[in-house]
Amino acid sequence: MKYSLSIIISHYCTNKNQNPLFKTLSTIENQILNHNIEVIIADDGSNYSKTIMEKYSQKTAIPNDHRSFYKLENDYLNSFLNKNGIKNNLIKKWIYLPKTIQCMSKARVANEAARIAESQQLLFLDDDNYLISSNSITNILDLFNDYHFIIGQVQDKNGKLRDYSSNRVQGTTIGIKTSIFNKIEGFGTWTEKYSCGVDSDFWIKIFNYAQNNKPFKACYTNLIMTCDSYSKRWKKYTKFLKEIRLKYKFYTLYKCKNYKSAKHNPSRDKQRWIKNLIVDE
Repeated sequence: MKYSLSIIISHYCTNKNQNPLFKTLSTIENQILNHNIEVIIADDGSNYSKTIMEKYSQKTAIPNDHRSFYKLENDYLNSFLNKNGIKNNLIKKWIYLPKTIQCMSKARVANEAARIAESQQLLFLDDDNYLISSNSITNILDLFNDYHFIIGQVQDKNGKLRDYSSNRVQGTTIGIKTSIFNKIEGFGTWTEKYSCGVDSDFWIKIFNYAQNNKPFKACYTNLIMTCDSYSKRWKKYTKFLKEIRLKYKFYTLYKCKNYKSAKHNPSRDKQRWIKNLIVDE
């Protein structure tokens, strides 16, 4: 493959003057050293990106859907980045999905970004999750030599670190082998209907894959850490009574009575399948 790592950044910006992507990109750029990596922006309908529909490198129709993906690369991408004051040579592709449906399409756009990624290893970040651990890029590349799934530690806006013992799942600051991502069919696009449940669905699929494909190795580490600004920009698309409907959907798909409970959803219990690599500093 062309790159040693593809970093896919889920992006949704409603205010160009308050764009969290800039800081996240700068923390990546400060750590690249001599690594051969690419950054792909998975843009879920940002307001300032609408101009992409007028000038794009490639347009890809979504099967059984009225929407299309718009891809920027090469000169088209450079022109867009310059116009919007984004100075970053690591961005190789920009995938844009217009928000013609009022929902969170984060899963769908991230899947398309992964489809065109040119690395055997993927790192997923949200645009407001910037790196706070030194040598994060070097560390994840080293860990990929031994692990299939890597979960970095997240710090909230108040400075609290998410513990290994936490039963929370996350869709940011996670690394996975591209081949496994493809085998589990990536993030669940069915979550568009609820604008919620993406991370829980993803973790269940990885857990089930791990149980059926041993030896599978996963780890939780603070050698890769990000700070989450908790922007909640997608929250406005969460549907009314979504919790009841989501629980029914998870039961239909996975026979999981309560997807938020580690008792019923073993993927949330890290001790069952994820090694603790938290290093005391």
